[in-house]
Amino acid sequence: MLKRTRAPLAKVLMASTVGLSLLHATPVLAQGSDAASQNVTINLIRLLVKQGVISQKAADALLREAEQEAAQAKKAKQQPVQTASAPSVDTPPPAGTVRVPYVPEIVKNQIRDEVKKEVLQTAREENWAQPEMLPAWTKHFKLFADFRFRDENDLFSSKNDPGIIDYATFNANGPTDITSFTNPNGIPFLNTTADRLDRLSVRARLGVDATITDGVRFGLRLASGGDNGPVSTTQLLGGGFGKKDFWLDQAYLNINPSHWIDANVGRMPNPFVHTDLVYDPDLNFDGAAISTATKRDNAKGISLFATEGIFPVGYIGNNFPDHGVDTSGLPVGKRNDHTKWLWGNQIGVNWNTRNFDWRFATSYYDFASIQGQLSTLCPIYLGAKECSTDYTRPAFMQKGNTLFLIRQIAVNPSNPNPQPAPQFAGLAFKYKLINATSEFTMPVGKYQLLFDFDYVHNLAYHWTVACRYGLLSPPITNVEGGNLNACDDRKGNSAVLKSGPDGWYVTTTFGDTETRTPWAWNVSVGYKYLEPDAVPDAFTDSDFHLGGTNARGFIVGGSLGLFDNTWLTARWLSANEVYGPPMAIDVVQLDLNAGL
Repeated sequence: MLKRTRAPLAKVLMASTVGLSLLHATPVLAQGSDAASQNVTINLIRLLVKQGVISQKAADALLREAEQEAAQAKKAKQQPVQTASAPSVDTPPPAGTVRVPYVPEIVKNQIRDEVKKEVLQTAREENWAQPEMLPAWTKHFKLFADFRFRDENDLFSSKNDPGIIDYATFNANGPTDITSFTNPNGIPFLNTTADRLDRLSVRARLGVDATITDGVRFGLRLASGGDNGPVSTTQLLGGGFGKKDFWLDQAYLNINPSHWIDANVGRMPNPFVHTDLVYDPDLNFDGAAISTATKRDNAKGISLFATEGIFPVGYIGNNFPDHGVDTSGLPVGKRNDHTKWLWGNQIGVNWNTRNFDWRFATSYYDFASIQGQLSTLCPIYLGAKECSTDYTRPAFMQKGNTLFLIRQIAVNPSNPNPQPAPQFAGLAFKYKLINATSEFTMPVGKYQLLFDFDYVHNLAYHWTVACRYGLLSPPITNVEGGNLNACDDRKGNSAVLKSGPDGWYVTTTFGDTETRTPWAWNVSVGYKYLEPDAVPDAFTDSDFHLGGTNARGFIVGGSLGLFDNTWLTARWLSANEVYGPPMAIDVVQLDLNAGL
C-alpha cells in the first residue's frame, strides 16, 4: 500500500506548494522572506510521516533544515531595504535578495487548474474521501481471469488404420479382458477415420494472487476441464446443457526471501523453461521447486539461472495387496511403499542486449519408477481382484509409448475352457530425459522475430529393454505389423520393434509479442518430430496429433487483437505417425480469447 501511494502523494504536495507560491508572486524585487509559514512547513512534514511517505528520521532532518532556512530568512529581513533606483545590470544584488519573476494571470489560472485536476485524480485513485471503506486485507489480493471459446475440427485420413487399440481407455476402464470368448464386446479402439467437425468448447480460469507478507505469496487458480487429466482444461460444450466442472488447477505458496532465491511448494505452474515438445502448456506440477538467478548487472547483459524440483507422480495405495509369499511361505499381505517421482534439474543463461535477447537452458528429467513391472502369478480364478504390480500402470496416458501387459495371470487347471484374462498395460521403458531449449528474440522494425528450438533424448531407451521379460510378456505396441513375437527369450529384435528416443521442435514467430491491443498481430510456423519413446506420452501436447508421441508434422498459426485484452487465434496442426500403421490427423482450431 505504501509503495503505491508514496510517489503520488509527494508529487501532489510538491505541486500544491509550488502552485501556491507562484499564485502569490508579485512583480517586485523583495528581500528573502519567511512568508511561507514555518507552522505550515511543520504540518506538511508531519502529514508526510503520517501518510508513510517518509520516516520519522527523515522528518527530523527536514525540520532542522527548515529551522535553519527560517533563521537565515529572518536575518536577511532585518537588513535595510535598498530603495534607491534600480541597481545597474553589472551591480550584484545584496545578499539575501530574491528575484521573483512576473507570472501572467493566464499562467496562474493554468497552474491552478492543473494542480486541482491532479489533486482530484489522486484523491479518486487513493479513495481519500472514504479511506476505510474496504477492509485492509482486500488490498493484498489480486484477481485474474481468462476465457477461451474454441471451434475445433478434427480431420482424419481415410487411409488411416482402423485397428489401433485405445490403451488409454483400456487402462482407464480396466482391467480389460483380452479373451474374446469371455469378453465378446472386445477391446476399445481409437477413432482414426471419422471426422469430428465443429466441436465447440470453452476454457475458463479464475485465480487469485495473495501477498501474505514481504517475500511470501499464495497463488490459487480454478479451471474448467472435461476430466481430471493433467494436460487439458478444455471443456466440451453440449451434454444436454448439463453444468460443467471446475477443478483445482493451481494452489501453491511462493517464498522469495531474496532477489536470488525463489521457491514454490504445492500445485504450481511449470517452473522450467520449456516448449510443448516435452510438456503440454496447461500442465501444472505437484511438489516443490527452488530457483536461483544472478542479477542482470553484467556489462554484457549476461545472467545465469537454475531450477531444481521434486514432484510425486503417484503413490501406491495404503492397502494395496500383495499376493506373493515370504520365505516362510506365508502371504505377504500388503505391498511396500512405492512412489513414482519426477526429479527435474535445469541450468541456463540469459543474454540481453539492445539488439537481441537469447535464453538457453539444459535440463535433466528423471521419471523414477514409472516403468511397468510384470506381476507374480495372479490367481484371478480364485477371486483375486488385484495383481501384485497393478500399481505400476500409468495413472494417465495418451498414446504413442511402447507398452506391454503387466499381469501374469494364473490358469485354472480344472477348467479346460478359455478363461478371462483381465489386463492392464504398462510402460516398457524408463524415461531419463536430456533436454536443450533455446529462445531467441530480436526486433525487426517495430515488430519482433522469435525463434525457438527444443531437443530431447531419452537416455534410458534401448530396444532390448522392451524385451526384458522375453516371450512371457513382449511389447504390444510399436511392433512391426502387430508382431507379438518381437522378443525371443529376452533378446529383442530391433528390426521388429519400431520406436526411438529422440524428439525436436523448431518454430518461428513474427509480429507483435502480445496481441492484447486492437489490431496487434503475429504469425508463426513450426515443425515437430517426436519418436514414440522420447518422452512419456502422458504429459506432452494434447492438441498435436490429438495428444501423445509418435508424431511428426507442421504447426501454422496466427493471432489478431480485436479489443483491449481480447484477441483471436487460429491454428492448423497437421501430423502423421513416425512409425507404425498410418495415422494422419489434422486439427484446425479457431479461438476467441479474453483475459485480465
